[in-house]
Amino acid sequence: LGGDSIKALQVSSRLLQTGYKMVMRDLFHHPTIAALSPHLQTAGKIASQEEVTGDVALTPIQRWFFEQNPADLHHSNQSFMQYRQQGFDEAALRQTMKKIVEHHDA
Repeated sequence: LGGDSIKALQVSSRLLQTGYKMVMRDLFHHPTIAALSPHLQTAGKIASQEEVTGDVALTPIQRWFFEQNPADLHHSNQSFMQYRQQGFDEAALRQTMKKIVEHHDA
């Protein structure tokens, strides 16, 4: 209850990882586990969560981007700075970032 479209996509993705799929509108019409459960379907395959290695073909949007020959290839990078008055535990932060990189294929 009280979710949004991003959370709905996360629910759908996690269901797929465990072998189930759902129609997105069902989640919005049946916003509790008890109400949604009868509407789930078994998925034809389970999404692998193993680390991806080796060459990966560019996606259509990546191909389009490189075809534009931008003056600065890094113009769409995003960065941010975190600040915490007490500072951060550097070892914990490094371990967290390592796990994020391992989990996200890109």
